[in-house]
Amino acid sequence: MNSDKRPSSKEMLEKIQAEEEKVHRKSFGKLKIFLGYAAGTGKTYEMLEAARELQRSHVDVVAGYVEPHARPETAALLNGIEQIPFLMVDYKGVKIREFDLDAALKRRPKVLLVDELAHTNAPGCRHQKRYQDIEELLEHGINVYTTVNIQHLESLNDNIASITTIQMKERIPDSIFDKAEQVKLVDIEPEDLIQRMKEGKIYQGMQAQRALQNFFTRDKLVALREIALRRMADRVNHLAEEEKKRLGSSGFSTGEHVLTCISPAPSNAKVIRAAARLAYAFHAEFTALYVETRSLQNADEKVKRRRDDNIRLARSLGAKIVTVNGEDVARQIAQYAKVSNVTKIVMGRTAHRILFGQTRKTLVESLNQYAPSLDVYIIPDLQSGIGQKVSVAAGAGKGLKSVKGSDFIIMGIMMAASTAAGLLLSRLQMTEANIIMAYLLGVMLTAINTQGYVCSVLASVLSVLLFNYFFTMPHYSLQAYDASYPLTFAMMFAVSLLTSWNMSKIQKQNEENAKRAYRTEILLMNSKKLRRVKSRKEIGNELASQIQKLMNFTVIVYMKSGMQIQEPSIYLRSGIDSQCRDRLIRDYTSKEERAVAAWVFENGHRAGCTTHTLPNAKAIYLPVMDSDNVSAVVGMVLEERREIGTFEYDLICAMLGEAALVFERIQKMEDMARNSFTK
Repeated sequence: MNSDKRPSSKEMLEKIQAEEEKVHRKSFGKLKIFLGYAAGTGKTYEMLEAARELQRSHVDVVAGYVEPHARPETAALLNGIEQIPFLMVDYKGVKIREFDLDAALKRRPKVLLVDELAHTNAPGCRHQKRYQDIEELLEHGINVYTTVNIQHLESLNDNIASITTIQMKERIPDSIFDKAEQVKLVDIEPEDLIQRMKEGKIYQGMQAQRALQNFFTRDKLVALREIALRRMADRVNHLAEEEKKRLGSSGFSTGEHVLTCISPAPSNAKVIRAAARLAYAFHAEFTALYVETRSLQNADEKVKRRRDDNIRLARSLGAKIVTVNGEDVARQIAQYAKVSNVTKIVMGRTAHRILFGQTRKTLVESLNQYAPSLDVYIIPDLQSGIGQKVSVAAGAGKGLKSVKGSDFIIMGIMMAASTAAGLLLSRLQMTEANIIMAYLLGVMLTAINTQGYVCSVLASVLSVLLFNYFFTMPHYSLQAYDASYPLTFAMMFAVSLLTSWNMSKIQKQNEENAKRAYRTEILLMNSKKLRRVKSRKEIGNELASQIQKLMNFTVIVYMKSGMQIQEPSIYLRSGIDSQCRDRLIRDYTSKEERAVAAWVFENGHRAGCTTHTLPNAKAIYLPVMDSDNVSAVVGMVLEERREIGTFEYDLICAMLGEAALVFERIQKMEDMARNSFTK
C-alpha cells in the first residue's frame, strides 16, 4: 500500500467526528425549510400543501403556528389540519399570539408546522427566538416544517442591507439553515411577485404602495432572487463535501483556515460576516481571534458590550473563538496565524488620520511585515477609526475619573523629595545633570506607586517646572537666561515622560501577569482538587469554591440521583448580610429557578439570566456534561444581570468540563462496585 495515500490524523479525526454526528442526529427530528427571497413568494402556501400531501399519506401532521397573513387561499389550506392553540402573552397590556412550545412537546406529532423561523418571541416565552424553539423540538425527535426569507440569514445580512437599504433585526444563524434536512426554494418571477403586490395579495392599501416604491422594485427583487439561488447552490456544494467526509473520501479536506479579528469597532460585524462567507465557500476551518490590549481592558461598558456582541456573532456563525493578550496587535495576529496554519485573514480597512491628512501605518500594513506570505482580504471598515477615537476619548475620561486622591499625594511627596534632593545636591556643588537625575528618579517612583498615566505625566511636567523655578537663573522664577535651557527642558520632559510611560506600562503588564497567574492557579488548583474527590457532593463543593474565588458569585449546584433532581446545594457569596440569607436562599431555589435548572438537565444547554432561554431567571445555569449525559447543573447568580466576561466564562466552562470527567469516573466506579456486588 502506498503510504502517500494514507489519510492524515486530522482527516481521520474529521471522519470520526462526522460519523459520530451522523449517529447522534439519527435521534433528532428533521427540519425542512421553505425558503423565499421576499415576502409573498408563497412559502406558507407551499408548506401547507406539503402538509396536505403528508396527511393523505396518513402522517400525523399538526400546525404549531401558521400565520395566514389574511390570505384566503392560505387559510383554506389550513382547514382540516389540527392546530395547537396559540400561547397568549401579555406584553405592555397587549395580548400577543405566540407559538406554544410546551403544548407542542406534549402533543409530539410526527410533523409540526411552525411558520416564520426568524421570528422574535415576546418577553415571557421560554426562548428569545423561534429558531431556538424549533431546535428544542428537533432535539425531542419532532420533525418540523418552517419558512424563512433569504434576508434573515446572518451571514448575508450586510450584503442584502446594501441592496434593500433595510437592516434586518430578525436573523438566524447560518448553522440552522445548513443543518436542515431539506431546503426548498419557493421561486417566483419578480414581475409576477410585483403583480401580486399590486393586486393586494401580499400587503394592502398604503402598505402595498410603500412596498412597491421601496422594497418591491424589480432590480432589488432580481438581486435578492440571485442571492437566494446562489446560496442554495452553495448549500448543495457544502452537503456534497460533508457527504465526502462521512464516506472517507480523500479529497474532502481543503486545508484552508480562515482567520478574522474581533474588535469593538461598529462595523466589525460586517467583517465577521464576510469572513464567515469566505470560510463557508472554501469549506475551511473558521477562527475569530480577539487580541486583548490594556486600552480594551480599561474601556467603558459600551465598548465592551459591542465587543461581546461581535464575539457572540462570530460564535453563531461557526467560528472558534480564541483570545490572546498583547499590545502589538499585528504581531499577535501573525504569531497565531503561523502556529495555527492560517491561510487567509479577513480584516477591516481602518481610516486613521494624523496631521495634514497623512495616514499612519495601518494594522494591515504592519501585519504584512510580520507575515508577508498570508492572503489578506480587506473589507471596507471606515467607521472603525471613528469608533476607536471615541473609545480613546472615553478611556482618557475614565482614566481621569479613576485617579485616587492618594495618588496625587504620592506624586506631591515624590516631587517635594526630588526638589529637596536637588537643593541638597546644589549646596554640595553638584552639576545640574545630577539634579535632573533626582527628578527623573522622582518621576519613576511616581509611576511605580500610582495607578494609570495621569499622575506620572503630571509629575513629568512638574519636574521640568520645578527644575526651572529652583535651579536655573534667575532663581525662583519660570524664566531662563541661558539660551540652551529650552532644549534642556524639552529633553528633560521627553525623558521624564518616556520613563513614566514605560514604568506605568511595566506596572500594567505586571498586574495582568498577576491576574493571569491567579486564573491559571485557579484552574490548576481546581484540577488538583477534583482528582482527589470521592463523591458527587465533594465535586459540587470544589466547583463552588473555585468559581467563588474567580468571580465571587452565589453558586447553586443541582445533582441527579437516578432520574430525580436532588435538592440544590447553595453557596452564598461573601459579604451577604446574615439577616438576608434565608430570604435569598428561598429566592434562588424558587419554583421558577428550579424549572430553569430542570430544563438545562433535560436539554443540555445553558439557560437563565443573560441567555436567550428563560432570561428572567436570577441565575445563569450551565450543564456539567460529557457527550449527551448531564451529570449536574451549576447556577451562578448574576445580581447586576451583567454577562460574565468572555475570558472568565471560558475558564468556568473549562472547570465544568473537567468536573464532567470526574463525574464519569465516579459513575464508572459505582457501576463496577454494583456489578461486583451482584456477582
